Amino acid sequence: MISLDHLLIDETVLSARFACDVHRCKGACCTLPGGAGAPVLDKEVELIQSAQPAAEKYLSEASKKVLHEKGPLEGHAGDWTTVCIDDKDCVFVAYEQNVAVCTLEKAWHAGESTFRKPLSCHLFPIRIADFGGPYIFYEQFEECKPGRQRGERSNVKLIETVREALIRAVGEDMYNRIVQLSLKRRQEKTQ
Repeated sequence: MISLDHLLIDETVLSARFACDVHRCKGACCTLPGGAGAPVLDKEVELIQSAQPAAEKYLSEASKKVLHEKGPLEGHAGDWTTVCIDDKDCVFVAYEQNVAVCTLEKAWHAGESTFRKPLSCHLFPIRIADFGGPYIFYEQFEECKPGRQRGERSNVKLIETVREALIRAVGEDMYNRIVQLSLKRRQEKTQ
């Protein structure tokens, strides 16, 4: 574990290779079994509720029904998640050519919403926990094996893959410092 100002960073975040391969994983990050949806920050609750109408038009009728019956979120302040359908699919999932896609992000790309998606989804497979301060770590899911393989083949660093999300989470200056730290660690290993 590495300390960078107020951040704790798992060493794996700096060294892992990862490049999402959605055509092989089929959008598994949006459909992980277990019943709990994507973690949502308190400050994202209103943003999701505001983005819901734009995202909803891309959903199946069955998903719309669940969304109207249960709402988009469950939990309480400090512990929100998106609602899941059948203990698996996020309520905002639609399928395109058998691949799960986020309708929040689809609406954002179409310019119909100003909210892209929860930060936890944008960062995936990086997670941020709070242990008296932010702790950034890489969670390796079996479903993401195609992304690890593609990252290794193409020599793409995980921190490059989630660049936009990390900047959203920690700011551009801190992201650049993380990149520099990653380069420094790599050089130290080759000496």
